[in-house]
Parts: sequence; structure tokens; C-alpha cells
Amino acid sequence: MASIGTATQMSKKTSTRKSLPLSIRISLWLIAVSILPLLLTLVISEFQSRSTLIRQASRTMETDAQTHAQLIDNYLTQKLLILKSLDYTPLVQDYLLDPVGDQKNVPTILQNGLAIQRLINPDVTIATFFNLEGKVLLSYSLYGLKPQPHGKYMIPPEDAQQIAKGQQFLSGVYYDPVTHQSTVDLYTPVYSTTLKRLLGVVRDTLDIKSVWQIVNNEKGVNGAGSYAFILDQNGVRIVDPDPTTHLTSIAPLNTTIQQNFTDENRYGKNSPVLVLADANLRSIQSQPKPPITFQEVPAGKSELFQVTRRPLSSVPWTYFVLTPVNEVIAVANQQLLIIVLIASAILLPVAVIGWIVGYRISSPVLRSVKSLVKNSHVLNQLSEREKNASSEQVWIVEASKTGLKSQQYYTDASKIAARRLNELGRGLLEQSDIDRQTTFYIVKQMVSIGLYFEKAIAYQEEANNKVAVAVKVTDEVAEQLASGAKSTSEAANELDRIVNQLRQIVGN
Repeated sequence: MASIGTATQMSKKTSTRKSLPLSIRISLWLIAVSILPLLLTLVISEFQSRSTLIRQASRTMETDAQTHAQLIDNYLTQKLLILKSLDYTPLVQDYLLDPVGDQKNVPTILQNGLAIQRLINPDVTIATFFNLEGKVLLSYSLYGLKPQPHGKYMIPPEDAQQIAKGQQFLSGVYYDPVTHQSTVDLYTPVYSTTLKRLLGVVRDTLDIKSVWQIVNNEKGVNGAGSYAFILDQNGVRIVDPDPTTHLTSIAPLNTTIQQNFTDENRYGKNSPVLVLADANLRSIQSQPKPPITFQEVPAGKSELFQVTRRPLSSVPWTYFVLTPVNEVIAVANQQLLIIVLIASAILLPVAVIGWIVGYRISSPVLRSVKSLVKNSHVLNQLSEREKNASSEQVWIVEASKTGLKSQQYYTDASKIAARRLNELGRGLLEQSDIDRQTTFYIVKQMVSIGLYFEKAIAYQEEANNKVAVAVKVTDEVAEQLASGAKSTSEAANELDRIVNQLRQIVGN
């Protein structure tokens, strides 16, 4: 009995556990069905489209870097060709062959040079003619400039070594912190094909503001935070729009190079080049075949960048384009955002429609549930009444059995007492000579039998009363059973009606 009671209590606890209403569950199902295609699209976008978009963004960066690097190469190559054609004229060769004896050609050389500077070479700040010993012969400048030495030297030793090879070349970058001007020297050794020897050298100092403009125009082209810079063969950031990193090196320079820079006053300050270390970039630059695209956190930055590098062909410089990785995947992120916004826009109407549909479906179900609960209550009451009636019936049966046994017992006892009374009476009549004492004894027995009859009759009356009560209770139980049968019939009819409603809901 205890285990049955415990199971009943557990069943009640389980049945009273709250769950989501049917309308809400239907709404959630509809939302799930509507959002599932979008989720699949999102997954496909993440695993396929996203990588494709990132590759496209990387290719765009590579194309951009290649285009701008080619622009710089074309610009410098064009300057070299123009200056070579200008410096190899017969007038220049005759003058360098005999600077003292050929002074008559000097005005023409100066006039032609200034005219060409004015028309096509305004970025050449000064042109200087040297003999083979490095002595200045003449110069001209649109801006009235005079030849100035680079630190200790008019021609630095490493440039003099290059001149001896007889090939046109560009020097390293010089920077003036006062005018914020970056320049390079274009050296054109003048060679006589007739004499088979060098006659002298012309140095054209070129303002590389056009190179700076190309680099500065990269700002924001490949997304917010994107930029470019140029690294020379020594690992110095010679063109960098960030003043905190401009003219810093990615690694410490060796002693010889550092001393040369100081002697030449390369960057307008007689102090060592500052180091802003970038070990990853240094490692990549030192590789025989460096990658075109890679990722790193640049010096002075705190986020990861996508980096594309392109070496220049006209000078030993490397052009870098950098874009935050977040911007590289911005298109993919934007696509993801659009999908999320679409899902959000669909979510609300689907939820409302789902709630309405769920409410229409669940309302009759809820009404049926209420009716079932009501009928369950009625059936529980009926069960309780039938339980009570059953207990009363058990009592009636027991009482009836007891009454019948009592009646049977006293009936048998009455028969025996009556037989004895008859025997005593006949014996008293037949024996007329019985003495007084015997007669008194017989009469006493007859009185006792009479008393016994009275008690038996009293017990029979009590048994009759019990039987009467049992009959009355039986009538009441019969009425209860009839009422229970009626309630059961009504509950059955109500259950049939609820079943029909549920069939209408499910369409069967």
C-alpha cells in the first residue's frame, strides 16, 4: 500500500510539472522551420563563401600592391631614361671632355637643362656635373639651389664605387627634417664611345614626392585602417605615412651601414637610425623566396594585419600594403550581418503568426483539457462514493451474516428450550404423586426456560434491528450506485464529445 501511495504521489508531481503552452511551442516550431534555411545559408557562407570572399580580398590587395609598385617603377625608370638622354648629348660630352676649354657651351647646357626641368622634370631639384675626381664643374636648378655635400662627402664612397662601373643608378633616400623632403640622387656616368672611357658624371637630385603621393593614396583604399609603406634594402622604412615609424629600421643595422648613414647625414640628423623591431618582417625579407601575402601584427600596431609585399625592379626597395584582417573579411562579415538581419526580420512575423496559429489550435485543445479535468474530478468523486459504498456493502454483508447466525443460534436454542418445557409439563401432569420439592424444582426449571425465551427474543429483536439497518443501508448504497452510474454515463458522454473535438483538431 505504501509503495502504491508513493507511486501515486510521484505521478501527481510529474503531472503537475509545468511545460510550455502549446501555442508557444507551435510558434517555436514555425520559427525553427523558417530560420533553418537561413542557418544553412549561414553555415555555407561561413565554410565556403567566406573563404572565397577572403581570397578575393587578398587578390585585390595583391593587385593593388602590384599596380602601385609598377607605378613607382615606371616613374623612376622614366626619370632615368629622360636624364640619360639629356646628359648624353654631344654638348655635355664635349664639356666634360674639356671643362676649361669648352666654356662656350656652358650657357647652352644650362639653358637646355632648365628648360627641360621646367617642362618635364620639375621634381628634379638640382642637376650637378662632376669630373671623375668628384669635383663640381657646374650645376643648375629651377629653385636656385647650390650643390651641397651629403654629410662629409660631396659624393659618398659607395656611390663613387657605383660610378666607376659606368652604369646609371639611384642612391639611397635622403631626408631633410626641416623641409620634410625626401630625395634620391640619380647618377648618370657619361661614357665616350670614341675614347672608350668615362668623361664625368651628372647627378640629378630627385624629389620623390610622387612616390610619397602613391603611398599616401593607399590610406583606406583597402578598408579602414589600410595603408602602405616602402622598405629599403637595409630594412629602413624610407617612405611611411606614420611619423612614429618613418625612418626606423625593422632590425638593428650593422656597424658599417650605421656609420655610413651618420657620415652622410642620411636623414638630416647625426644620430643612429632608431630601431622599431619587426622580427617577423625581418625573417620574411631574409628568405630566398618570400611569400607575397602573409599576416602579422606590425610594429606599433595592436591588431592582426593582412600584408602584401611587392619588390621594385628599378631600386632595391620593397612595397608593402597592409590591411587589418577584420577589413579583409569585412565583406564576409557584411554578408553574415545581412543574413542575421533577414533572420531577425523574419523572426517577429513568424513568431506572431505561430502564436496565432498555435492559439487557434490550442484553444479547443485547452477547452477539451479543461473538460477532461472536470470529468476527471467527477470520476474521482464517483470513485470515492463507490469506494464508500463498497465499504458499506462489506459492512452490510458482515452484519447480515452475524444477524443470520444469531437468529439461527437462538432459533435452535428456542427449539431445545421448548422441547424441554414440553417434557417438564407432561412429566408434571403424568406424575400426580410427585412430592412438593420435586414439583418446585420442575417449576423453577420452567421459569428459567421462560427467562431464556425472553432473552432469546430480545437477541432476535436486536438481530432483526441490525438486519433492518442493513436493508436501509443497502437501499442507500443502491441509490449511490444508481447516481454513480448516471454520473459515469454523463462522464462517458462528455469524454466522447472531447474525443470528437480532438479528432476535429487533428483532422481525423
